[in-house]
Amino acid sequence: MHHVVIGAGPSGVVAAETIRKLDPSAGVTLIGGEPEPPYSRMAIPYLLIDQIDESGTYLRRDESHFNSNYVEYKQAQVEHIRRGDNTLELSNGTKMSYDRLLIATGSTPVKPPIPGVDCEGVSHCWTLNDARKIIEKTQEGSRVVLMGAGFIG
Repeated sequence: MHHVVIGAGPSGVVAAETIRKLDPSAGVTLIGGEPEPPYSRMAIPYLLIDQIDESGTYLRRDESHFNSNYVEYKQAQVEHIRRGDNTLELSNGTKMSYDRLLIATGSTPVKPPIPGVDCEGVSHCWTLNDARKIIEKTQEGSRVVLMGAGFIG
C-alpha cells in the first residue's frame, strides 16, 4: 500500500506521520510545493516581529525527521492527478502511483476587489516568501494596514 499526501503544512505532516504509525509497512510520500521545509503559516507573525527566525517556523526541526520515520518527502508541485489509474505527475516530470491519496493543501489567500490592492507595497502574508518581502520593505515604525482576521492576521 502506498499513501501519498499532497500538502506539507501541519495537516499534511501530521497525516503522513499518523499513516506511518498506523500502517508501518506502507509506503508514505509527503509532497510540499514550497522550497522550504514544511512549516507553520501560523508562526509567520512571530517571524515578522523578530521573535523567531525562519527555522522557528519549521514543523520538524531535525532535517532527517522524515527519512528516519520512513516518510519520503518531495518538494514539488503536483501538476496532474489521474484518478483513473491512480497516478499523479509532478512539476519536475516525475510520475508517481498511489493506492491512497490525501489532499491537504489548505486554502489560498484572496485579493479583495478593492482599488489599489495591486499597487506596490501591498502584499499577502501567506508564505515564508511573502514574509521575507514584508521584512525587506519594512522597518521599525513602519505604518502597516492589515486586512483579515485569521490566525496569521
